[in-house]
Order: sequence, then C-alpha cells, then structure tokens
Amino acid sequence: MTREFFAPEEIVALAREAGFREVRHVSAVMLNERSFAGRADGLWTSGGEELLVAVT
Repeated sequence: MTREFFAPEEIVALAREAGFREVRHVSAVMLNERSFAGRADGLWTSGGEELLVAVT
C-alpha cells in the first residue's frame, strides 16, 4: 500500500531523517503570496499544492 498524502510536519521529519540538512515546507498560502499576489488575471494555486524544499 502506498501513501499519497503527508502532513507537513511528517514530510519534514522524514526528510531530516533521510539526511537532508536544510528542510522547509512551503504551503499553498505561501506559494500564492510569493508567486501570484497582485495578478490581474486572478491566477491562484489549487490549494493542494505544497512543496518540500530540502538541501543536502
């Protein structure tokens, strides 16, 4: 059985356990504020877009 969804704190913990030294979660709200704020066309993420940024 595969798992398709993780809570942000779960995926961050898994990345740290895997040896990534810098790990951060970027939420859909943060993505919208950074990339889509002020757009005249109203483009926005779907709300389910979450990112994990990890550096070795």
